Amino acid sequence: IGECGLDYYRLTDPPKEKENQQEAFEVQIGIAKDLNKAMMMHCRPSKSTDDAYEEALRILSTYDNLPPRIFHFYVGSLAITKKLVESGAYFTFGGVITFSRDYDEIIKYIPLDRILLETDAPYVAPTSYRGQRNEPAYSVETAKKLAEIKGISYEQVVEQTTANAVRVFKIKLK
Repeated sequence: IGECGLDYYRLTDPPKEKENQQEAFEVQIGIAKDLNKAMMMHCRPSKSTDDAYEEALRILSTYDNLPPRIFHFYVGSLAITKKLVESGAYFTFGGVITFSRDYDEIIKYIPLDRILLETDAPYVAPTSYRGQRNEPAYSVETAKKLAEIKGISYEQVVEQTTANAVRVFKIKLK
């Protein structure tokens, strides 16, 4: 179920918009629970904060037996990352990690069995494709950079992130 979550980045009427988003988020959580489907979380905090992640975590903590929660295009601080890892969350990373070092510390902290790869197409293509439309095939570059950051092999990243996706999304492989 996605993209569900909270986006506090460009609010024009913060109290009302936050309330509306939180209400919609709770409906989306209910749908995910009813269908037992993973939630692809879009949380975008206001500048220089973790507010959307903190609020999402607070709301999610009021529910039992939630399906997997995946925070896509993750940009949280190490402090909120620790809380989200403890809560059982998953995280996705895309092409931005190939040209920005802002994510390295977070990626090193998150266990590999909680990371998935994404394109977030059509934007944020990896370094060698910057300025072009992002494509799923470019995830190879993201996987290579993830391996470099974590100090492990590309093959380990591919094997584990694939296993994570299979588990989280209940993909049946032949």
